[in-house]
Amino acid sequence: MTWNEPGKKENENSNPDPWTGKSRRTEGPPDLDALIKNYFEFLGRFFKKKPPHQKITIQPHFQNITYAIFAGLFLIWLLCGLFIVGPASKAVILRFGKYIETVDSGLHWIPCFIERKYVINEQKISSYAYESQMLTKDENIVSVAVAIQYRIKDANDYLFNTVNPQESLQQATASALRQTIGHTNLDDVLTSGREKIRNQTQDLLSTIMNNYKTGLLITEVSLQPAKAPEEVKEAFDDAIKAQEDEQRIINQAESYAMQVEPIAKGQAQRLITDAKAYKQQIVLRAQGDIARFLALLPHYQKAPGTTKTRLYFDTLEAVFQNNPKIFLDIAPGNQMIYLPLDKLNQSFSVIPPNAISNAPADTTRRGSS
Repeated sequence: MTWNEPGKKENENSNPDPWTGKSRRTEGPPDLDALIKNYFEFLGRFFKKKPPHQKITIQPHFQNITYAIFAGLFLIWLLCGLFIVGPASKAVILRFGKYIETVDSGLHWIPCFIERKYVINEQKISSYAYESQMLTKDENIVSVAVAIQYRIKDANDYLFNTVNPQESLQQATASALRQTIGHTNLDDVLTSGREKIRNQTQDLLSTIMNNYKTGLLITEVSLQPAKAPEEVKEAFDDAIKAQEDEQRIINQAESYAMQVEPIAKGQAQRLITDAKAYKQQIVLRAQGDIARFLALLPHYQKAPGTTKTRLYFDTLEAVFQNNPKIFLDIAPGNQMIYLPLDKLNQSFSVIPPNAISNAPADTTRRGSS
Protein backbone atom coordinates (compact mmCIF):
# COMPACT_ATOMS: atom_id res chain seq x y z
CA MET A 1 0.00 0.00 0.00
CA THR A 2 1.36 3.47 -0.91
CA TRP A 3 1.75 6.33 1.55
CA ASN A 4 -0.97 8.44 0.03
CA GLU A 5 -3.34 5.86 -1.40
CA PRO A 6 -6.12 7.42 -3.48
CA GLY A 7 -9.61 7.02 -2.24
CA LYS A 8 -8.66 7.19 1.42
CA LYS A 9 -9.30 10.12 3.64
CA GLU A 10 -6.20 11.76 4.98
CA ASN A 11 -6.13 12.24 8.73
CA GLU A 12 -3.72 11.91 11.61
CA ASN A 13 -4.29 8.11 12.07
CA SER A 14 -4.68 6.93 8.44
CA ASN A 15 -1.54 8.63 7.06
CA PRO A 16 1.35 7.88 9.48
CA ASP A 17 4.92 9.05 8.95
CA PRO A 18 6.92 6.14 7.41
CA TRP A 19 10.11 7.20 9.23
CA THR A 20 8.82 7.55 12.76
CA GLY A 21 5.54 5.62 12.53
CA LYS A 22 3.67 8.57 14.03
CA SER A 23 0.73 10.33 12.56
CA ARG A 24 1.28 13.36 10.41
CA ARG A 25 0.00 16.81 11.28
CA THR A 26 -1.71 18.30 8.28
CA GLU A 27 -2.40 21.75 9.68
CA GLY A 28 -0.49 24.38 11.66
CA PRO A 29 3.26 24.85 12.30
CA PRO A 30 5.27 22.22 14.21
CA ASP A 31 5.47 22.46 17.97
CA LEU A 32 8.81 23.86 19.22
CA ASP A 33 8.84 21.54 22.24
CA ALA A 34 8.24 18.52 20.02
CA LEU A 35 11.05 19.53 17.70
CA ILE A 36 13.49 19.96 20.57
CA LYS A 37 12.38 16.63 22.10
CA ASN A 38 12.79 14.77 18.81
CA TYR A 39 16.21 16.39 18.37
CA PHE A 40 17.43 15.13 21.77
CA GLU A 41 15.98 11.67 21.12
CA PHE A 42 17.89 11.50 17.87
CA LEU A 43 21.11 12.54 19.60
CA GLY A 44 20.54 9.94 22.33
CA ARG A 45 19.98 7.14 19.89
CA PHE A 46 22.98 8.21 17.83
CA PHE A 47 25.49 8.36 20.71
CA LYS A 48 24.09 5.65 23.02
CA LYS A 49 22.91 3.25 20.30
CA LYS A 50 19.41 2.91 21.75
CA PRO A 51 16.69 1.33 19.65
CA PRO A 52 14.30 3.65 17.86
CA HIS A 53 11.24 2.61 19.95
CA GLN A 54 12.95 3.51 23.26
CA LYS A 55 12.23 7.10 24.28
CA ILE A 56 14.53 9.47 26.11
CA THR A 57 13.24 11.51 28.95
CA ILE A 58 14.45 15.10 28.81
CA GLN A 59 15.15 16.71 32.16
CA PRO A 60 13.67 20.18 32.82
CA HIS A 61 17.07 21.84 33.27
CA PHE A 62 18.07 20.71 29.80
CA GLN A 63 15.00 22.46 28.41
CA ASN A 64 15.94 25.67 30.23
CA ILE A 65 19.45 25.50 28.83
CA THR A 66 18.06 25.02 25.35
CA TYR A 67 15.74 28.00 25.71
CA ALA A 68 18.64 30.09 27.02
CA ILE A 69 20.80 29.11 24.06
CA PHE A 70 18.09 30.06 21.58
CA ALA A 71 17.45 33.34 23.43
CA GLY A 72 21.18 34.17 23.39
CA LEU A 73 21.42 33.42 19.70
CA PHE A 74 18.40 35.62 19.05
CA LEU A 75 19.94 38.45 21.10
CA ILE A 76 23.21 38.13 19.22
CA TRP A 77 21.28 38.26 15.96
CA LEU A 78 19.58 41.47 17.07
CA LEU A 79 22.86 43.06 18.16
CA CYS A 80 24.59 42.12 14.91
CA GLY A 81 22.07 44.25 13.04
CA LEU A 82 22.99 47.48 14.85
CA PHE A 83 25.40 49.88 13.13
CA ILE A 84 26.36 53.56 13.32
CA VAL A 85 26.80 55.85 10.32
CA GLY A 86 29.30 58.69 10.77
CA PRO A 87 28.44 62.39 10.34
CA ALA A 88 30.03 62.63 6.88
CA SER A 89 28.81 59.23 5.63
CA LYS A 90 25.73 57.54 4.27
CA ALA A 91 24.75 53.87 4.24
CA VAL A 92 23.17 52.01 1.32
CA ILE A 93 20.83 49.21 2.42
CA LEU A 94 20.30 46.05 0.32
CA ARG A 95 17.72 43.36 0.98
CA PHE A 96 18.66 40.05 -0.63
CA GLY A 97 20.87 42.03 -3.02
CA LYS A 98 18.21 44.59 -4.02
CA TYR A 99 18.58 48.28 -3.24
CA ILE A 100 16.12 49.44 -0.59
CA GLU A 101 17.16 52.87 0.71
CA THR A 102 20.00 55.20 1.68
CA VAL A 103 20.17 56.26 5.33
CA ASP A 104 21.94 59.27 6.82
CA SER A 105 24.23 59.50 9.84
CA GLY A 106 23.09 58.03 13.16
CA LEU A 107 22.21 54.68 14.77
CA HIS A 108 20.39 52.17 12.55
CA TRP A 109 19.35 48.50 12.60
CA ILE A 110 18.96 45.92 9.85
CA PRO A 111 17.98 42.24 10.11
CA CYS A 112 21.21 40.32 9.90
CA PHE A 113 21.63 37.81 7.02
CA ILE A 114 18.57 39.39 5.35
CA GLU A 115 19.78 42.92 4.67
CA ARG A 116 23.25 44.22 4.01
CA LYS A 117 24.81 47.67 4.31
CA TYR A 118 27.53 49.65 2.49
CA VAL A 119 28.82 52.73 4.33
CA ILE A 120 30.20 55.44 2.03
CA ASN A 121 31.95 58.65 3.10
CA GLU A 122 30.52 61.35 0.82
CA GLN A 123 32.63 64.24 2.18
CA LYS A 124 36.07 62.70 1.64
CA ILE A 125 38.05 64.48 -1.09
CA SER A 126 40.09 62.19 -3.32
CA SER A 127 42.51 63.21 -6.05
CA TYR A 128 44.55 61.81 -8.89
CA ALA A 129 46.85 63.22 -11.59
CA TYR A 130 46.78 62.73 -15.35
CA GLU A 131 49.51 63.68 -17.85
CA SER A 132 49.83 63.07 -21.57
CA GLN A 133 51.07 64.61 -24.82
CA MET A 134 48.33 66.28 -26.86
CA LEU A 135 47.91 68.10 -30.17
CA THR A 136 46.83 71.76 -30.06
CA LYS A 137 44.62 73.61 -32.52
CA ASP A 138 47.64 74.96 -34.43
CA GLU A 139 49.10 71.42 -34.69
CA ASN A 140 51.76 71.69 -31.99
CA ILE A 141 52.56 68.88 -29.57
CA VAL A 142 52.49 69.81 -25.92
CA SER A 143 52.67 67.80 -22.70
CA VAL A 144 49.79 68.74 -20.39
CA ALA A 145 49.28 67.59 -16.79
CA VAL A 146 46.15 68.05 -14.71
CA ALA A 147 45.20 67.23 -11.11
CA ILE A 148 41.58 66.25 -10.40
CA GLN A 149 39.86 66.43 -7.00
CA TYR A 150 36.52 64.69 -6.54
CA ARG A 151 34.16 63.23 -3.96
CA ILE A 152 31.13 60.93 -3.88
CA LYS A 153 27.79 62.71 -4.23
CA ASP A 154 25.43 59.70 -4.72
CA ALA A 155 26.33 56.45 -2.95
CA ASN A 156 23.76 54.38 -4.86
CA ASP A 157 25.08 55.43 -8.29
CA TYR A 158 28.67 55.06 -7.11
CA LEU A 159 28.14 51.45 -5.96
CA PHE A 160 25.80 49.98 -8.56
CA ASN A 161 25.66 52.06 -11.78
CA THR A 162 29.28 51.60 -12.89
CA VAL A 163 31.73 48.76 -12.42
CA ASN A 164 34.75 51.00 -11.70
CA PRO A 165 33.94 54.71 -11.18
CA GLN A 166 37.61 55.70 -10.78
CA GLU A 167 38.54 54.17 -14.12
CA SER A 168 35.57 55.88 -15.76
CA LEU A 169 36.75 59.18 -14.27
CA GLN A 170 40.25 58.73 -15.68
CA GLN A 171 38.94 57.98 -19.16
CA ALA A 172 36.54 60.93 -19.01
CA THR A 173 39.39 63.20 -17.88
CA ALA A 174 41.54 62.18 -20.85
CA SER A 175 38.64 62.76 -23.24
CA ALA A 176 37.67 66.17 -21.81
CA LEU A 177 41.26 67.45 -21.63
CA ARG A 178 42.11 66.33 -25.17
CA GLN A 179 38.98 67.95 -26.55
CA THR A 180 39.75 71.24 -24.77
CA ILE A 181 43.43 71.32 -25.82
CA GLY A 182 42.48 70.39 -29.39
CA HIS A 183 40.41 73.59 -29.67
CA THR A 184 43.09 75.88 -28.15
CA ASN A 185 46.23 77.43 -29.66
CA LEU A 186 49.67 76.79 -28.22
CA ASP A 187 50.13 80.37 -26.99
CA ASP A 188 46.90 80.19 -25.00
CA VAL A 189 47.95 76.86 -23.49
CA LEU A 190 51.23 78.37 -22.32
CA THR A 191 50.15 81.83 -21.12
CA SER A 192 46.83 83.65 -20.94
CA GLY A 193 44.42 80.83 -21.80
CA ARG A 194 45.20 78.54 -18.89
CA GLU A 195 42.28 79.67 -16.74
CA LYS A 196 39.86 79.27 -19.64
CA ILE A 197 41.18 75.76 -20.35
CA ARG A 198 40.75 74.80 -16.71
CA ASN A 199 37.13 76.00 -16.59
CA GLN A 200 36.20 74.33 -19.87
CA THR A 201 37.80 71.04 -18.79
CA GLN A 202 35.99 71.05 -15.45
CA ASP A 203 32.61 71.81 -17.04
CA LEU A 204 33.02 69.16 -19.73
CA LEU A 205 34.26 66.56 -17.24
CA SER A 206 31.34 67.23 -14.87
CA THR A 207 28.88 66.84 -17.76
CA ILE A 208 30.40 63.50 -18.79
CA MET A 209 30.35 62.13 -15.23
CA ASN A 210 26.73 63.17 -14.76
CA ASN A 211 25.75 61.47 -18.01
CA TYR A 212 27.49 58.26 -16.92
CA LYS A 213 25.79 58.46 -13.48
CA THR A 214 28.95 57.47 -11.67
CA GLY A 215 27.92 59.24 -8.47
CA LEU A 216 31.12 61.34 -8.45
CA LEU A 217 31.28 65.14 -8.11
CA ILE A 218 34.26 67.08 -9.57
CA THR A 219 35.28 69.70 -6.99
CA GLU A 220 38.51 71.10 -8.47
CA VAL A 221 40.59 70.88 -11.64
CA SER A 222 44.17 72.19 -11.42
CA LEU A 223 46.03 72.65 -14.70
CA GLN A 224 49.78 72.21 -14.33
CA PRO A 225 52.32 74.20 -16.45
CA ALA A 226 52.53 72.80 -19.97
CA LYS A 227 55.83 71.36 -21.20
CA ALA A 228 57.22 70.70 -24.64
CA PRO A 229 58.55 67.33 -25.82
CA GLU A 230 62.26 66.73 -25.33
CA GLU A 231 62.98 67.08 -29.06
CA VAL A 232 61.91 70.74 -29.16
CA LYS A 233 62.52 71.67 -25.54
CA GLU A 234 65.20 74.32 -26.29
CA ALA A 235 63.07 76.18 -28.81
CA PHE A 236 60.14 75.85 -26.49
CA ASP A 237 62.13 77.37 -23.62
CA ASP A 238 63.18 80.28 -25.84
CA ALA A 239 59.57 80.95 -26.73
CA ILE A 240 58.56 80.85 -23.09
CA LYS A 241 61.41 83.23 -22.17
CA ALA A 242 60.29 85.68 -24.86
CA GLN A 243 56.75 85.53 -23.55
CA GLU A 244 57.99 86.12 -20.03
CA ASP A 245 59.99 89.14 -21.22
CA GLU A 246 56.88 90.43 -22.94
CA GLN A 247 54.87 90.03 -19.78
CA ARG A 248 57.62 91.74 -17.75
CA ILE A 249 57.62 94.75 -20.06
CA ILE A 250 53.85 94.92 -19.90
CA ASN A 251 54.02 94.89 -16.12
CA GLN A 252 56.61 97.66 -16.12
CA ALA A 253 54.46 99.76 -18.44
CA GLU A 254 51.43 99.23 -16.25
CA SER A 255 53.48 100.21 -13.19
CA TYR A 256 54.67 103.40 -14.89
CA ALA A 257 51.12 104.19 -15.95
CA MET A 258 49.94 103.73 -12.37
CA GLN A 259 52.59 106.24 -11.23
CA VAL A 260 52.00 108.86 -13.94
CA GLU A 261 48.25 108.62 -14.24
CA PRO A 262 47.42 110.00 -10.76
CA ILE A 263 49.79 112.96 -11.30
CA ALA A 264 48.24 113.73 -14.69
CA LYS A 265 44.75 113.47 -13.24
CA GLY A 266 45.76 115.82 -10.42
CA GLN A 267 47.18 118.39 -12.85
CA ALA A 268 44.11 118.15 -15.04
CA GLN A 269 41.88 118.65 -12.04
CA ARG A 270 43.93 121.66 -10.94
CA LEU A 271 43.67 123.24 -14.40
CA ILE A 272 39.93 122.67 -14.42
CA THR A 273 39.65 124.27 -10.99
CA ASP A 274 41.76 127.27 -12.07
CA ALA A 275 39.68 127.68 -15.21
CA LYS A 276 36.48 127.63 -13.22
CA ALA A 277 37.92 130.20 -10.78
CA TYR A 278 39.06 132.45 -13.65
CA LYS A 279 35.65 132.15 -15.25
CA GLN A 280 33.99 133.11 -12.01
CA GLN A 281 36.39 136.05 -11.58
CA ILE A 282 35.70 137.38 -15.07
CA VAL A 283 31.96 136.99 -14.65
CA LEU A 284 32.02 138.82 -11.32
CA ARG A 285 34.25 141.57 -12.73
CA ALA A 286 31.93 142.05 -15.68
CA GLN A 287 28.94 142.17 -13.39
CA GLY A 288 30.77 144.76 -11.24
CA ASP A 289 31.58 146.90 -14.30
CA ILE A 290 27.97 146.70 -15.40
CA ALA A 291 26.81 147.78 -11.96
CA ARG A 292 29.32 150.66 -11.92
CA PHE A 293 28.26 151.97 -15.33
CA LEU A 294 24.62 151.62 -14.39
CA ALA A 295 25.34 153.67 -11.26
CA LEU A 296 27.00 156.43 -13.42
CA LEU A 297 24.13 156.52 -15.89
CA PRO A 298 22.00 159.04 -13.87
CA HIS A 299 25.04 161.36 -13.45
CA TYR A 300 25.81 161.14 -17.16
CA GLN A 301 22.27 162.02 -18.01
CA LYS A 302 22.48 165.11 -15.76
CA ALA A 303 26.00 166.31 -16.83
CA PRO A 304 27.31 164.46 -19.88
CA GLY A 305 30.44 166.59 -20.41
CA THR A 306 31.68 166.45 -16.86
CA THR A 307 31.02 162.72 -16.66
CA LYS A 308 32.93 162.03 -19.89
CA THR A 309 35.95 164.01 -18.64
CA ARG A 310 35.91 162.14 -15.33
CA LEU A 311 35.74 158.77 -17.08
CA TYR A 312 38.58 159.80 -19.37
CA PHE A 313 40.87 160.76 -16.48
CA ASP A 314 40.01 157.55 -14.60
CA THR A 315 40.89 155.50 -17.64
CA LEU A 316 44.23 157.29 -18.10
CA GLU A 317 45.05 156.77 -14.45
CA ALA A 318 44.35 153.06 -14.72
CA VAL A 319 46.46 152.76 -17.88
CA PHE A 320 49.47 154.76 -16.52
CA GLN A 321 49.39 152.87 -13.22
CA ASN A 322 50.01 149.49 -14.84
CA ASN A 323 52.46 150.54 -17.61
CA PRO A 324 55.97 152.11 -17.70
CA LYS A 325 56.02 155.91 -18.24
CA ILE A 326 58.58 157.88 -20.34
CA PHE A 327 58.73 161.71 -20.66
CA LEU A 328 59.95 163.07 -24.00
CA ASP A 329 60.52 166.76 -24.82
CA ILE A 330 62.28 168.46 -27.70
CA ALA A 331 64.42 171.37 -26.56
CA PRO A 332 65.78 174.19 -28.79
CA GLY A 333 68.52 172.96 -31.03
CA ASN A 334 66.72 169.72 -31.89
CA GLN A 335 67.75 168.13 -28.60
CA MET A 336 65.36 165.54 -27.20
CA ILE A 337 65.00 165.13 -23.48
CA TYR A 338 64.35 161.49 -22.40
CA LEU A 339 63.20 160.90 -18.84
CA PRO A 340 62.20 157.38 -17.82
CA LEU A 341 59.97 158.34 -14.95
CA ASP A 342 59.51 154.80 -13.68
CA LYS A 343 63.28 154.31 -13.46
CA LEU A 344 63.72 157.63 -11.68
CA ASN A 345 61.16 156.64 -9.07
CA GLN A 346 63.02 153.39 -8.42
CA SER A 347 66.41 155.25 -7.94
CA PHE A 348 65.11 157.36 -5.05
CA SER A 349 64.86 155.68 -1.65
CA VAL A 350 63.33 156.83 1.60
CA ILE A 351 65.93 157.95 4.18
CA PRO A 352 65.05 156.77 7.69
CA PRO A 353 64.82 159.55 10.36
CA ASN A 354 67.49 158.07 12.60
CA ALA A 355 69.99 158.30 9.75
CA ILE A 356 69.59 162.13 9.64
CA SER A 357 69.92 162.51 13.40
CA ASN A 358 73.09 160.41 13.50
CA ALA A 359 74.81 162.26 10.62
CA PRO A 360 78.23 164.04 11.35
CA ALA A 361 78.21 167.75 12.21
CA ASP A 362 80.51 168.88 9.39
CA THR A 363 78.21 167.28 6.88
CA THR A 364 75.31 169.22 8.32
CA ARG A 365 77.25 172.50 8.14
CA ARG A 366 78.36 171.81 4.61
CA GLY A 367 74.87 171.10 3.61
CA SER A 368 73.62 174.29 5.32
CA SER A 369 76.27 176.48 3.75
